[in-house]
Amino acid sequence: MFLTVSSLCLLMFNSVAISAWVFHQFKDKQLRFIAVLCSAALMMCTVGDVINFNLSQHYHRYATLIKHDYLIDSILFFAPGYSLLFLACVLAYKRQQAISQLKSILFMLVVLVISATSLATMYLDGAGIPILAMTGVYSVVVTAVALMGLMLVIAYGGFHAPKPIMWVSLGLFLAALADAIIGAFWIYGNQGQGFYPQVRYINWFIYISSQCLVIHLAKVVALAK
Repeated sequence: MFLTVSSLCLLMFNSVAISAWVFHQFKDKQLRFIAVLCSAALMMCTVGDVINFNLSQHYHRYATLIKHDYLIDSILFFAPGYSLLFLACVLAYKRQQAISQLKSILFMLVVLVISATSLATMYLDGAGIPILAMTGVYSVVVTAVALMGLMLVIAYGGFHAPKPIMWVSLGLFLAALADAIIGAFWIYGNQGQGFYPQVRYINWFIYISSQCLVIHLAKVVALAK
């Protein structure tokens, strides 16, 4: 717990420091807004992390089938947090390429297909409507975040994109991967009992790695040529 809390505090400090650097170095309002969105996203996700600690030791709140359904409560913070990060990525993308209506429609269709397919492979009958609804909406959000990572690489030059852009894009993909692991092995895994605590350690390593990368989005975009 000490290492977990310490890493979150260090992440928060680093994120705020990056935002302060962007504000100090650049007067570009959009760039500053991207920095604020990234810091706000991390703050929201940190609250979700605290909920996932399950300090109150509550289980089976929504359905008898799903033991670790306190994870559903954390979605109330992770979903807005990653939505802010998605918005920051959209603004970063628009600094390089315009977003047409056709691109937007195709993007959302791909997101919906991937997220629906992913949820269909995990969901257990009897999990209940609240859990289905929350995980369904959240799967759309995290899929959109991951796909924006690919879009950023394309917008900034594809295979010739700056390495920092690629690292941040990798962080976006890892964020979605971490949540996919939660859904498949912690919420719905083992017939609703979850593979706990093993999956928690695996998830935490991937999740914290993703956050270490994505908090640099504003700085990376500012320095990208």
